Amino acid sequence: MHLLVNETVNPLKGQFVVPPSKYHAHRALILAALADGTSQIHGLSDAGHVHHTIRALRKLGTEIDTDGDVFTVRGGPFRPRGPVVSVGSSGTTLYFLTGLASLAETPVTVVGQRYFQRRPIGPLLKALSGMGVRLSASDDRPPISVQPHRPTGGEVSIPGTLSQWISGLLLLAPFATGPTVVRVEGELNERTYVELTIDMMRQFGLRVHADDDWRQFEIEPYQRARPATVTLPPDVGAAAFGLAAAALHPCDVTFDGLSTLSAAETDHPEAELLDIVARMGLPMERDGSRIRVRHDGIGLAPVELDCRDIPDLLPVLSVLATFADGVSTFDNVGHVRLKESDRVSAMLQLNRMGGHLELANDRLTCHGVTDLRGTRLSSYNDHRVLMALAIAASRARGCSRLTYPTAYRISYPRFLAEMNGVGTNMSVVAGPVRPRRAPTTIDQRVRRWAGERSDETAVVVVPDGRSWTWRELDEQADRLAMRLLDLDVRPGEAVAYQLPNWGEFAVVTLAILRAGAVCCPLMPIFREREMVGMLSRSKARVLFVPDHFRGRSYRAEAANLNVEHVIVVGEAELADQVVDRAALAARAPSPTGLAQLLFTSGTSGEPKGVLHRMDALTRAAAAQAAHLGLNENDRIFVPSPLAHQTGFLYGMWLSFYLGVPQILQPVWNGEVALAALRDHRGTFVQAATPFLADLTAAAASRAEPTDLRIFVATGTTVPRALAEAATSTLGAAVCGAWGSTESCLGSLGTPADPPETAWGSDGRALPGVSLRVTDDNGAILPPGQEGNFEVMSECLFEGYLDHPEWTKEALSADGWYRTGDLATIDTGGYVRITGRVKDVINRGGEKIPVTEIEQLLHTHPLVHDVAIVAMPDERLGERACAFVEAEPGLDLDGMKQFLDDQKVAKQYWPERLEVIAALPRNPVGKIKKAELRNLVRSER
Repeated sequence: MHLLVNETVNPLKGQFVVPPSKYHAHRALILAALADGTSQIHGLSDAGHVHHTIRALRKLGTEIDTDGDVFTVRGGPFRPRGPVVSVGSSGTTLYFLTGLASLAETPVTVVGQRYFQRRPIGPLLKALSGMGVRLSASDDRPPISVQPHRPTGGEVSIPGTLSQWISGLLLLAPFATGPTVVRVEGELNERTYVELTIDMMRQFGLRVHADDDWRQFEIEPYQRARPATVTLPPDVGAAAFGLAAAALHPCDVTFDGLSTLSAAETDHPEAELLDIVARMGLPMERDGSRIRVRHDGIGLAPVELDCRDIPDLLPVLSVLATFADGVSTFDNVGHVRLKESDRVSAMLQLNRMGGHLELANDRLTCHGVTDLRGTRLSSYNDHRVLMALAIAASRARGCSRLTYPTAYRISYPRFLAEMNGVGTNMSVVAGPVRPRRAPTTIDQRVRRWAGERSDETAVVVVPDGRSWTWRELDEQADRLAMRLLDLDVRPGEAVAYQLPNWGEFAVVTLAILRAGAVCCPLMPIFREREMVGMLSRSKARVLFVPDHFRGRSYRAEAANLNVEHVIVVGEAELADQVVDRAALAARAPSPTGLAQLLFTSGTSGEPKGVLHRMDALTRAAAAQAAHLGLNENDRIFVPSPLAHQTGFLYGMWLSFYLGVPQILQPVWNGEVALAALRDHRGTFVQAATPFLADLTAAAASRAEPTDLRIFVATGTTVPRALAEAATSTLGAAVCGAWGSTESCLGSLGTPADPPETAWGSDGRALPGVSLRVTDDNGAILPPGQEGNFEVMSECLFEGYLDHPEWTKEALSADGWYRTGDLATIDTGGYVRITGRVKDVINRGGEKIPVTEIEQLLHTHPLVHDVAIVAMPDERLGERACAFVEAEPGLDLDGMKQFLDDQKVAKQYWPERLEVIAALPRNPVGKIKKAELRNLVRSER
């Protein structure tokens, strides 16, 4: 994955919410853990490194709870909950806790990410040993084994290279059995961080005497930390990136939570930044309890800075200096090269963008330039490098890509959301960066097939047998596109069409794209109420309809829809339409332009208008073809409505991409489908599980072979009994899958998967797709744990039409799509959807595994289909109600006996049974559980 940053062309406007200081949070949490009693820390920090400290302290036995924005810490003796304590990727946690682990009651081994293997900490370990800590480490690197033994104190020396080494010694010294003297060798860097440590220790009742020159510290033994209440100040270091963005672009932005204008007003160790950006010319003013920055563009003054005390600010300050009017110098940068990465070398990448930076000895010189150009950059998995280079890229011409795109979560989890919230253009994209040929649009592929395969079948409709060759499809699309130009259809305008699975659907789709417009397919089942709302929201002036279909006069109904132009497909007037190739060439769609506006046919709630780009749809089709090994020898059977993403993308669009025939079935019937597969040699179909069930039933009564080799079942997990029957009856591989209108397919099985995996899962991630499961706080869960299913893909939608708030809610802070599903992902990467978040049944605090129980009931001999939903209960909150399509004879007692025989916990049994003639479904076969929930509530 990469962080994609495009040039910001408009002024920034909005707000940054400055998070609490992580520096204060680390120290306050650790000292609270050492204090015997309860402490409260106000201003909860979401920084990733802070969470590493929390997890490490909990592993040492400390109780830490959160309530709103308050940490409650119950401190006391360290009683480890295991022999290993991980510090994750947090150097601060490693340096502070290694010595303090000696206060634990049992031996502890301190470990961290592999990165620490490149960061020997011999000086710190030597000084700790000099204080009487019993530890051992290979090559002065983690893992570090620490024995339980209170330090003895003594006189030790430590290089002043890193403040965290000094702070680690000072935090431990008060608990020694003898007095401790810590002397600093060489220059003292980062003095402000050491000052913060001592100030925080005083709040918890611990005393440290520092000499005036801060080169020697004396600490009395046998001290006891006492509980305290601490309020975390705003993190100036995080605010630095918003202030830098505000300096580089015209803006009107506020910084909520930051009310200080100078270093003198806060004890944050990076507070000097406020004075520096003011000297460089950034206009800041107080606006109540926040800072406001507004200007129409400013020139930045160069600076001369000593980085000894502000090493972490070098990345962002070097970006500002790159745009300053003159030469800036940063002295004493040696220790900046010992951070999460060699930050000095990392920022020299600005030269690849057109910057002019020079490193000589211990000085970094930045010559100001007028502009930069986008390029590929490495963040070295360093949060400050990533954020600083992203700010620079926002001012660079073109596009930049940065590695390790989520590193910002280490210190500033809301960085991406807040930057985009004020108007920058940053996004996380999946897949490696590879050189690509100029992308082709799907209509260009059709033109290619019209030339190479002109007389081969492109579309055939069953059972009537109407068909189009590639040449006919191409020519008719051109004539219809000209008709749209005659109607003054504008580039980017939505054109609506309410058509069944006819060949005309494919013609209209191509015509809309060639006119530079956006396809807005509408389901044939929609009536006036749905049509009026969707046409109004899409602002479509043109609507294509059939004359009649399944007993309805669409022409007559369209007359009541207040649409400017209604075109009835199949009318002869298009036959004489003159094609102006130059006019069509001028409207040629862009690979990155919007191509589709698709209203969700969801099972509940108001339909959402999902916007997709041309290239996203084509990448989705290409990814499926690659995943399944589809090629030019396949023939795509399309029983799902073309106006739904399953039929549109994984039927028609896939056929366009591969250049193979699509076999369209307008009215579903299992017998007709079986005959179509046989007569037209269909090899592939993607459709919902009910289609598979009907096709299997039809095939069971006949011994006629087909060429079908893959059936991708979507909408719900395929019951194992059905998968087994379909595989043996149809002779095709049945592959589970998960997808959504917003994300396209995210996971998919393959014919090579073993049956127990293919039939019991929703497959694995497709090429270019990343999947994860998180808890309700956004933390990624390990394999096998159920949580919120999230997707990152190059096929994600562009947003919801006219509802940016819905779009924002659907995406996590780091750009992952929140599917609303619950899932597990095993160690092999196989996904198992376990239910919808809103479908969870909470029975007195016990969550019922709805999908698992539904799967079991599918194997009951009397059950055809089942859906379990929550029904309100005054005592338990919710109980489970099973709606079942079944043969006569099924009752509640019989269902319970069946589940008892299956050894299912009684708490999971449905406590009400409703036998129903037919479960309510949306047009593609997904059960409308919202209707069932409403039904069971109304019958209470």
